[in-house]
Amino acid sequence: MNDATQQSEEEAPRRSGRERKQVISVYADAKRAAVASSGRKKKQATNNHSRSGRNTRSRKRKQEDESNDEDDVDIDKKDDYISYDDEHLQSDAESSDDEDDYIDGKEDNRVVPSIRGTWEWKRGELSSYQSVDGSMIFDTYGWRGEDVTTLSWDANVVITTGQKALVSNQRKRSITLERVFGRSSKLSQVPYHPDMLPCYEYFAQGIQRHTSLETFNIINFHLPPSPWLGNSILTSLEKSSNLRALELSNCSLSADDLSSLVDYIAKNTTLSTLNISHTNIESEDTAKALAKALKKHPAICHVNLAYCSLAGGSAIVDKILAACKSCDSLKIGHEDFDTESVALVAKFIGKKNSITSISLTGAVIDNDNKKLLTDALVKNKTIESLSLQSNKLQLPGIIRNTKKMTKSLSRLTRLDLSHNRLPLTGAKMMASFLESAKCKLITLIMSNNHLTTKGVNVLLPALKKNATLKELDLSRNWLTDQCVPAVVDMLRSNSTLLKFYLTGNKSLKTVEKRGRRRWWAESTPHVDGGRAKIVKGALFDTTSLDSIATSNHTCALFMTGHNHNDSFRKINALDASEGIKIRYKLVLALNHVNTDLYNPRSSDSIPLELMPCLFELLQQGIGYNGFGKDIAPKTMPNLDKKKSSSWGIWNPLTRKREKASSKDVESLSRLYEVITSWQSLPQLFARGPGVTKLAKTKSTAKPRKRRKFGDESDDEDDAWIPKGARKRGQWKWNPQTRKREYSPPPVY
Repeated sequence: MNDATQQSEEEAPRRSGRERKQVISVYADAKRAAVASSGRKKKQATNNHSRSGRNTRSRKRKQEDESNDEDDVDIDKKDDYISYDDEHLQSDAESSDDEDDYIDGKEDNRVVPSIRGTWEWKRGELSSYQSVDGSMIFDTYGWRGEDVTTLSWDANVVITTGQKALVSNQRKRSITLERVFGRSSKLSQVPYHPDMLPCYEYFAQGIQRHTSLETFNIINFHLPPSPWLGNSILTSLEKSSNLRALELSNCSLSADDLSSLVDYIAKNTTLSTLNISHTNIESEDTAKALAKALKKHPAICHVNLAYCSLAGGSAIVDKILAACKSCDSLKIGHEDFDTESVALVAKFIGKKNSITSISLTGAVIDNDNKKLLTDALVKNKTIESLSLQSNKLQLPGIIRNTKKMTKSLSRLTRLDLSHNRLPLTGAKMMASFLESAKCKLITLIMSNNHLTTKGVNVLLPALKKNATLKELDLSRNWLTDQCVPAVVDMLRSNSTLLKFYLTGNKSLKTVEKRGRRRWWAESTPHVDGGRAKIVKGALFDTTSLDSIATSNHTCALFMTGHNHNDSFRKINALDASEGIKIRYKLVLALNHVNTDLYNPRSSDSIPLELMPCLFELLQQGIGYNGFGKDIAPKTMPNLDKKKSSSWGIWNPLTRKREKASSKDVESLSRLYEVITSWQSLPQLFARGPGVTKLAKTKSTAKPRKRRKFGDESDDEDDAWIPKGARKRGQWKWNPQTRKREYSPPPVY
């Protein structure tokens, strides 16, 4: 054997391995080609025999696919104004279920523009995007040593949903194009891109079809450049003779847009509400023209210029205040307001006018203006709603405990002091005002006021005596778990408060300490936080059936934080009677939350008339057979229809896995225990009408004939048969003869 043959034999296994890989790759390619060709043949066969060769199953599948596509289209239409988080609201076009409120689409000849996907907006040039938020709509990240700037994901979602809102169906009498941003969002406006212009044109063409439009609102949308508003929107609104409300807030109106808007207001005679808040009026001539149009308008009574910067300073502010003298409500203010502008507002409040609601937002109030505002509130006799937001006030700088001040405040039904400071002295002053019999407040807003636990412990006890307040907002303050006793005591004693906001108080915890079970060490118990204690102590006390009935059933409590017992708070927010709310809470307590509360012996003291109600409660459950669908969690499965696996379905109320049939078995067993252990059970089967006294009635039966001595036959006497006796014979099996034998009835 030479060296060449030896070398070839050594390389033979290597060559075979390579060949094996090639064969495998060729086989895989051939398999893919065969699958593709078979798929093409199937498609061709179905296309050739689409009319004649379809069976019923294929037709059903096609119908199901079409119905699913229609459902998807309906879902997309419903979710036009809904974004990726739950804090965004729906517009009026999606809130109504009546199809008659929408314009008929049969005569609509408009061509619906194409809507770009979420990822397609990243391909556009960044300089073409326009928004008040500026650089907040962009994200910058490092890629291969370089900084790359792209459109943020939030801006992508906002633009996509904004397109859907522009193309959605419009109502006949009201159009609302709104995008509400949550506090956690960095954005405050829907950006504009030139590629969105077809959607805006489609929206404007739809307005031309309206004949009886009453309200028109665009909120938090950056509108296209200047000729669009005047040529496409305002010209269409001029044709509607019933327009009552117009709102263009936070729309980044340019100088030309504002001038065309002022011209429209000067020509209009039907508007009663005008809202152009969050708008910069940079031209002094435009501001003067706006004041002149407001003064000459015959019907405007509600004007909202909150957070509007006015060119010209205090002189323009004075003209606008004079123009709004005959209005009912006015909202004005900006962080650029100087002390003279604030003083003019204070003097305007003290003068005689028809203003019943006034709001001063964003403007800083110094010590001199505090005195002016206090004197103006004392002089005024028409204001019923007062709002002082973001004024850097330290209360009670304006609200003082004097007879004149309390007399002027006694006319107020709504007071908003949010985004200021309320120390302990201010809380004491507010508590004394709430306790007074002259207080007529219905709504009190003190959110983001740096209110501490000590201030709440002084403020809330005053609500025990108050019988007028229906809404209280203490959100985003500095409350801790130490205020829980005061909150629980107030909710248990107050029955007039309908809404109570405690959102944003981060120190108010849901869980103070989570329990853990360990097989190698001692388990730690679960300790509830302040939020859970408020719910369990005031709204849903499950220590006994009486405590559930005596809990608060009228106040809807709003708190942030994950809590699987949100159904308790939903019950109080229902627009239902107190009896229905108590029934929901009893079902939750007996069947879901506190199973230890269920005791068959506790039914001994329940009256006989209420036992059917108890039997009904034991059989019901939240989420079963449509009971309690308004308070059931969003993740609550439909255990009546959904097929459960061997492990069952997760129930968020009981925090356990349950099978579809387990609820029926459990309810039947509970009914059996109650019935067998009930001491008053024989009363249900007792003879008689079930009343203690019977009314005396005359007997209509004939008197029985007296029997004489010696009578042998007595036809009136029937044979006596005991109750439950057998009157017929029976066929029974005889094991000895192994036959069925007849046994006659017994003789008595």
